[in-house]
Amino acid sequence: MNKLHYYQALARLIAIIPCMYTGITAADENNLTKQQLISEAEQFVLSQLDPNSSKTIDVEAMPIDKRVKIPICTATLIFSSSPEALSQSNVTVKAQCSDNDWYMFMVVKATETQPVVVISSAVSPGTLLTTDNIRVVNMNKKRLRKSTFADIEDVVGARIKRRVSAGRPVDPNNLCFVCKGDSVTISAGNPSMRVKTSGVALEDGRMGETIQVKNRRSNKKIHARVSSTGQVEIGI
Repeated sequence: MNKLHYYQALARLIAIIPCMYTGITAADENNLTKQQLISEAEQFVLSQLDPNSSKTIDVEAMPIDKRVKIPICTATLIFSSSPEALSQSNVTVKAQCSDNDWYMFMVVKATETQPVVVISSAVSPGTLLTTDNIRVVNMNKKRLRKSTFADIEDVVGARIKRRVSAGRPVDPNNLCFVCKGDSVTISAGNPSMRVKTSGVALEDGRMGETIQVKNRRSNKKIHARVSSTGQVEIGI
C-alpha cells in the first residue's frame, strides 16, 4: 500500500470512530434517564404515602418500554398523582418536564409489608428451630392469612409439629416449646425460693400457654404454664 492509500484509509477510520462512540453515548444517556425516572418516581410515591407512618412500604416502578425515547430535560422533573391513585396498589404517576411539553405516565407498585419469620429450608416434624433454619423477610401484608412471628427470638427453641417447606411463614399453631410426651422440669415458688421436680407433658404447649403435665414422683396430673423449652411453672 502506498502512502496516499494509507492516509486515505486512516482518514476513513478516524471519521467512523466518533460516530460509533457518539451512538453508544446517546444510548447510555437514554438508559440512564430512564433509570433516573424510575428511581425518582419511586421516591415520589414513598414521600406521598404518609412518610410519618410506622408502616413499611415497598415500591417498584414498572419498567419503561425500551422503544420509548426520553428527551433531555434541563429543568427539574415534576411528578404528580391524584389522591385516588395514591390509594391504589398500582399508583399512576405523571412525570413531566417543565421546560418543554414532554410528559409520560408511569405505574409504581406500592406494597405494605411486614417482617415475618420464615423457614430457610424444608423442615420435618420434630425439627428444633434455630437461627440456622429460620430467617426474617418482608412479606406482602395482604397475602398473610394467619398469625405470624416478626422476631426470630420468639420461635428459637420451639419444635415443628408438621412438615414446612422453605420460604413459608412459621405458623404459631405448628409449634410446641413443650411437646406431648416430653420430659419437663416443673418449677414452683418465687424468685427467692423455688422447688423443682420432673414431669411429663400430656399436651403440646407454646410459650405462655397452660397445659396438663404429670408429676413423675406423685403421678398427679396438674396444670402448668410453659415458661421455656422443656420448662413449666405452677403458681403457689
